[in-house]
Amino acid sequence: MLSRRSFLRSGMSAATIGVLAKHGISIASASDAGDGIGGSGGLGLDRTRPFHRVPLHPESTMVDGLPFANWFTGDRFSNESVPFHNCENCVDPPAPTEEIDIAIVGGGISGLSTAYLLREHNPVVLEFRPRFGGVAQGEIWGSTRYSLGNAYVITPDSGSFLESFYNEMGLPGVVRVHSGEDLIEVGGKILDDFWSGSAKSPKDQLAYQRYAEVVTRMAEENYPEIPLIEGKDNQWILELDSKTFRQDIEDQMGMEVPPLLAGAIQAYCYSSFCAGWEEISAASGWNFLAAEEFGRWVCPGGMAYMSHVLWNKLSQLDKNVPAANRPHHLRAGCMVVDVRLVGKNRVQVAYIDARNELRSLLAKRVVMCCPKFLCKYIQTDLERLDTPKWDAMHQFGTRAYLVANVLLDTPVDLDFYDVFLVGDEHFPMTDGEAEDGSRVVDMLSGHYARRREGRRSVLTLYWPLPFDTGRFTLIMNEPWQTYASSLVPQIKQMLAMLKVPVSAVRQVRMTRWGHSLPLATPGLIASGAVDEIRRPFEGRVFYVNQDNWALPAVENCLLDAEIFTPQIAAGL
Repeated sequence: MLSRRSFLRSGMSAATIGVLAKHGISIASASDAGDGIGGSGGLGLDRTRPFHRVPLHPESTMVDGLPFANWFTGDRFSNESVPFHNCENCVDPPAPTEEIDIAIVGGGISGLSTAYLLREHNPVVLEFRPRFGGVAQGEIWGSTRYSLGNAYVITPDSGSFLESFYNEMGLPGVVRVHSGEDLIEVGGKILDDFWSGSAKSPKDQLAYQRYAEVVTRMAEENYPEIPLIEGKDNQWILELDSKTFRQDIEDQMGMEVPPLLAGAIQAYCYSSFCAGWEEISAASGWNFLAAEEFGRWVCPGGMAYMSHVLWNKLSQLDKNVPAANRPHHLRAGCMVVDVRLVGKNRVQVAYIDARNELRSLLAKRVVMCCPKFLCKYIQTDLERLDTPKWDAMHQFGTRAYLVANVLLDTPVDLDFYDVFLVGDEHFPMTDGEAEDGSRVVDMLSGHYARRREGRRSVLTLYWPLPFDTGRFTLIMNEPWQTYASSLVPQIKQMLAMLKVPVSAVRQVRMTRWGHSLPLATPGLIASGAVDEIRRPFEGRVFYVNQDNWALPAVENCLLDAEIFTPQIAAGL
């Protein structure tokens, strides 16, 4: 490991490249970026859009009879290396070359929405990937947009901040609202009456009825609002947070959940939380599952659509910036490696730009819109300066998942949004079983929100890895070949269920997300760990991210952005 002094002596650019390569981190090189790198070191704006256009006839590699894109999209790191686990900030930052009001670390929806709410203060957003959007990126194939990660938002309450924000983003004009029950696959057949339990024994029918009653009650009478609403009596939510989701479901039902129903609930938990119902908090579980009763807003391309709108609005800020200094507000290919307090009222931010050069800026406020597993490494000396926050950050876990988009040269006759793939009564119910039997758990219609019929369609498949070592399966032992080979029989079975010929597959595109979903374990909210996580650091460093509440929800990004942006702007 290079010491800080050795790092400087060895030559800044060379050492930077060496340290990053050692840990498997790929930053766009000058040759990759071409002439589009501006004075800020960020990639040219046109290359940083959240949507990437795929050729109509993309080049493929055949795997057991199906054409696959030649590598993963999503997280970019080398095999057998996991980024941000060691020494990414073992640098001595150079002297700052600019001073700004607000620096935002992370260009996913958290960072973009925070920047949008603070747009009058000319925020600078630093994103280490080549494209903005974080896990809310997407692709365009022909006229079809589809998601590489985040898929939807819950229908907002009338008069709420979320409704107002979505209106500003133009979502009502493009969304397709999905309401009602999801379809369930059992034994290779897609069922539209699974949740009624009508085909079950009298005892099981009673269980299905009681489960439906509990879901309705939690949605209509006892919905646990997260983020917690200040000034309300939230004690009951804290008590709910101390229980597991399974425990509360069975307590409220007054009986054990039958195996097939348990498998369907587990499939939902794996899909939404990347964790089983015995691993997650009851408050978090109901916050998600009961909210589905309100309906879902599905945009073309999922939440990449919102990323795109935010990116487009923020890119307009550069109109008043000299051409030589663009991009100024949106800087992609810029990985922040060090954030530290300077003096009494400034924060220094060091980042490696798209030319692999280390540079620094000074900001009055910094907003950490990246996951907490990054914050704890990037913020220099945090362990000494704020031990409670440091300790709380180490209580948060993350889980990995893979998304596969199947591009089809044919329409799909079945009009559906989501099919949970349960299989049979032997659905994996423990992390050990999940690790041994890891597979796709739900199949979405990636073209669901498309406004007009087309001759092409997309299936978006979510493959959660609900075990702690899951991320390593995405980077070790020929991961692309392993996952492609494992996907082929699953895809063929899904196509058979939908009566779509295998010959209609134009390409399968796999996207890996190695540290994506925060683990909503019981007690995180009740213990006060969430309060420590969210608390601003010295009034200069703020935190806005979906993992503020350990919930993988777009809504939480936006709600905490609303809460903290007035505090961030105060005094500027």
